[in-house]
Amino acid sequence: MPRPRKPDIAKHRVQADFSPEDFARLEQACAIFGLGKSDLLRRLVRASIDLGPALSVENGKALAATARELRACGRNIAQIVKGINLGYAPQLAEDKELFVATHRALSEISALVHEMTVAYGARLRRAAGLKPLPGTEAS
Repeated sequence: MPRPRKPDIAKHRVQADFSPEDFARLEQACAIFGLGKSDLLRRLVRASIDLGPALSVENGKALAATARELRACGRNIAQIVKGINLGYAPQLAEDKELFVATHRALSEISALVHEMTVAYGARLRRAAGLKPLPGTEAS
């Protein structure tokens, strides 16, 4: 007797028929992005309606590493601000160069994340011949 599935893990299945040419393109895209067919299709559907980025495996790994670095920067900044507020490092409050360099580094991280998420999805839409989503750049 089959076990009933729990509602929270139930999945929906879709069957699609592809021409040989389209199936070859699907397999080519899977090879390019390093993803399985199901994962690739899920990501492309999300990206097509702007619900999430269509990241390649490499971009996903880079994004995870960037997120770790960003959290570390945030902890360091919080410690610096706490030290300034407690009077341990009043000279840091006057060190404009430190804060300018920090801002520059965080801006570079922000640009990298933007390129891997929003910009990457926009590039996929252009390559597919789709119109840009409202509120996104058409660059």
